[in-house]
Amino acid sequence: MAKMINKPSKWLLILGGIFILLGILLRMQAELFDWSIVFFAAGGSLKVIYLVIGVSRKILKIGWEIILLFIGVSLVMMGVFFKNYSAFDHLYRWFILFGVICKVSFLVIFVRRQKLRK
Repeated sequence: MAKMINKPSKWLLILGGIFILLGILLRMQAELFDWSIVFFAAGGSLKVIYLVIGVSRKILKIGWEIILLFIGVSLVMMGVFFKNYSAFDHLYRWFILFGVICKVSFLVIFVRRQKLRK
């Protein structure tokens, strides 16, 4: 019998992505704005749970690219915060854009490292 590796389920990532996508779609509907926050939080939490399980079981190795994720999340949060203040109307889009670029860069580097490791 083959040895089973106790990997975190990829469904956590897929479901997290679906929840975030639903949050984006619900965000466009003004009357459903509160639900979009719930779906964003749930999707992000599922992705964090996947990473924590993988790292704690030593299945996933995370290196310096985690800094990109931290910077990306921070920039997006700052952009969302600045969006509510008219003095920062010209800046919040840039914060969100560079935050998303950092998060996508993290994802690309992370996936490549995991594939090279196998």
